[in-house]
Amino acid sequence: MLKRCRVTVLACAAMLLLGAVPSPAVKGDHSATGGRARTEAKKKPAAKGKLKPFSDLTKNRVEIDGLFTFYLDTTDNSVLMAVKPEHFGPIYLWGVSRSQGDGQFYDNAAMGQSFPFYFKRVGKKILLLEKNLRFRADSNSTMLNAVKAGVSDALLASLDIKSEPDKETKAVLVDPSAMFIQDIANTSFFLGQGAKTGFSFDRKNSYYLEVKSFPQNSEITVRLHFRTTRPVSGVALQNPYSFFHTYHHSLSVIPETDYVPRIGDERVGYFMTLYEDYTSLDKETPYVRYIDRWHLKKLDPEARLSEPVKPIVYWIENTVPEEYRDAIAEGIECWNYAFEKAGFKNAIVAKQMPDTATWDPEDMRYSVVRWMVQPGAGYAVGPHRANPFTGEILDADIRISSDFIRFMYTVSEQWIEPVTTREDMMLDPTALMDTLENFVLSPLSPYTCRYAEETMRHAAFGLAYLQATQGDLADKSKITKEYLHAYLVELVAHEVGHTLGLRHNFAASTIHTLEEISDREFTRKYGVTGSVMDYGAPNLPPPGYPQGEYYNSRPGPYDNWAIEYGYTPFGAESPEEELPKLQEIASRCTDPYLVYATDEDAFGTSMKSIDPRVHLHDMGADPLAYAELRLQQTDKLWTTAIKRFEQPGERYQKLLSVFSWGWGSYAVAARVAPKYIGGIYHYRNRIGDPNGRPPFEPVPAEQQRRAMALLRDHLFAPDAFDISEDLLNKLEYENLEDFTFSAFTRPQVDFPLHQVILRYQNTALYNLYSPFVLGRLLNNLARLPADAERYTMYDLFTDVRKAIWSELDGPSNVNSIRRQLQLAHLTRLISIYLSAPGVYPLDARSLAANDLEIIEQAAIRAQKKPGLDGMTRAHFGEVVRQIQAARNARREYSF
Repeated sequence: MLKRCRVTVLACAAMLLLGAVPSPAVKGDHSATGGRARTEAKKKPAAKGKLKPFSDLTKNRVEIDGLFTFYLDTTDNSVLMAVKPEHFGPIYLWGVSRSQGDGQFYDNAAMGQSFPFYFKRVGKKILLLEKNLRFRADSNSTMLNAVKAGVSDALLASLDIKSEPDKETKAVLVDPSAMFIQDIANTSFFLGQGAKTGFSFDRKNSYYLEVKSFPQNSEITVRLHFRTTRPVSGVALQNPYSFFHTYHHSLSVIPETDYVPRIGDERVGYFMTLYEDYTSLDKETPYVRYIDRWHLKKLDPEARLSEPVKPIVYWIENTVPEEYRDAIAEGIECWNYAFEKAGFKNAIVAKQMPDTATWDPEDMRYSVVRWMVQPGAGYAVGPHRANPFTGEILDADIRISSDFIRFMYTVSEQWIEPVTTREDMMLDPTALMDTLENFVLSPLSPYTCRYAEETMRHAAFGLAYLQATQGDLADKSKITKEYLHAYLVELVAHEVGHTLGLRHNFAASTIHTLEEISDREFTRKYGVTGSVMDYGAPNLPPPGYPQGEYYNSRPGPYDNWAIEYGYTPFGAESPEEELPKLQEIASRCTDPYLVYATDEDAFGTSMKSIDPRVHLHDMGADPLAYAELRLQQTDKLWTTAIKRFEQPGERYQKLLSVFSWGWGSYAVAARVAPKYIGGIYHYRNRIGDPNGRPPFEPVPAEQQRRAMALLRDHLFAPDAFDISEDLLNKLEYENLEDFTFSAFTRPQVDFPLHQVILRYQNTALYNLYSPFVLGRLLNNLARLPADAERYTMYDLFTDVRKAIWSELDGPSNVNSIRRQLQLAHLTRLISIYLSAPGVYPLDARSLAANDLEIIEQAAIRAQKKPGLDGMTRAHFGEVVRQIQAARNARREYSF
């Protein structure tokens, strides 16, 4: 995974590696890459174009027999591959994993792309072609030939035939280097060109590490070198010009089983394998959508609850620290609660990989929870590979970065860095909309999981708060261990859920009240949230309530329902035969405990998301109440609780660490509250579902005013950030040397209070004035009956202006935090006023002009009043100058 220029490759197809007795395998860390094969390729053909005998090219080479047979020359690290007549015709699966990264940009243990491929002989070449399965027709349909003629397969590699056919097997030899020793992840483009590092693939110094082959699969590991001519700094790079990656290639057959694909439904969130069906042209949609799931069969089909014929086994890699293995096993096997709803007992098994294991975690016959080191990057992901024809999951690996645990104990600049890309985009709405459009249109973005990377910051706040407010100091170790165990269980359960086929559910956190989840007995039965597939926040109780479970210890009601939909065996012989029973299950979506919203509902933190119940990192049935609770907890942490960390001998950096996590509460408020403005509740039920309702329902005006009041009182008020000078003077950054020389390169030595405050105020302002929000405020007028109370665009502009410019009413002096807020608000108004037509609703331009006129006139009057200090007068003068400059600027009026 890229750290600074991230590249996420989503696996959307899969391989199955069946158990088999391995044939000879040869390992080596040799210095040359296919040297003999490439040298021979450059030579002129034998006399009159004759190929060499098969036996001549394979003598003195180690034979590695299996699905595909390889011949390794250990002296020059070259490999030849035998392609038999029976290899032409079948479609195979090719899966790629990165087993070792560079630590700076890419991690290890990353499951990458997979695709169906086949061989085709053309003259003296063998082509590897990727099969296009996006468009299909039944084999007996007259449309099949039209589909074949209308779409193209893709070329993966072109291999020269090196030998005459073998006398016995009729196989020919090829040099497979073009298949395996290549820049398979396009690192040269993404990192070299996209991130402008200059790194490019160095074929000359890349080589084979290991070749194995089995009856149903072949496994090839290669070491790829990347180099650059200009130095690139990085903590993990030993040399600024060079790094290696290790990639593992798995080639396997597509298994023939009695698996019946299951049709997907928008009411239940599964990853899907889909295609367009041209067999019939009169269907409502050309798409056929199969959910991705494992092939589970009951050992006793007649029993209500039965062991599976073959359970889903997850191996815990032997690199996982021993103190975390129990939590990881618990996170894996807690899914058995959900599978019992589908009729399976012990459907999922966690096993520990022994230190003496001879198999490789990259081997696609094993699903593995892997532990990685990528300094500075804290995350976890759970990709899977599925049969591209049916959606049957064949392989899954979960990888967890060790730094996500370290992150909770160190100072985070995520919440306190004053200059970020997000703030740069805030100043240019058009650029931001282009960025959002790219995010929305990208086929990868909806399937990217950032659970650990996103939640660890909130988890760190929870840990700091608990350590400061609960128990005696002697109990801190116990609290920390319990808290970290609970977080690990939910994190692993979340990633396992992805490998079971489940997508995110960002509405699940709203099914219980904050008071209910303070009861441990309640949460053990119903969960802290409705699903572990949400991005959960730590469960910290309201004042006066006991501490409940910190995180989910088992799947929630939605998870149970989703597994019931995906895994209940019906004994059907076709997908269509299952539909009546599936419809019955899915129609329960109106149950409040089964609410579902996923990535294309949340859009990350974008205001394109319409439903204020759909958030990352919220908790409880009332997101506004949760945001206010988080702000109260931060206030408590900063004013009283933090003093408990002032122990003799403790470094001041510890206070900065604890203090820094509190800013996440302002991030929550700046993102949660604005979504209520112009918000629309979105429901996924179908027509006729019990207790169903129309898909869209505008948020009541009183809730929108309540959200505005939260922002007014906690982010915009003159005393919203009343941080004591005693605390500020104790916030010291790290002074000791580190790999990045941060003490020298940090923008400033002291804590950037005003810049950090402005960051969150700016976030709230951007969200409030988002073109999406303003557009919904306009369109919602038509969604409400004539007698309904409304919250309009005029109300928004008026409420924000009054909240931020109240000093003009007196007038009264403006403190430094308010001065920068007022100028930031002025910037937003001017950007709307001068924007090109079509970026914002036309009414927004009119209201921005109206606000600018009101503020200008009030500022002019205020300057003439006695009693104001010099800074306030200078500030009001600057306000007038900026408004007048905007009025004199060229403004577009036509579309």
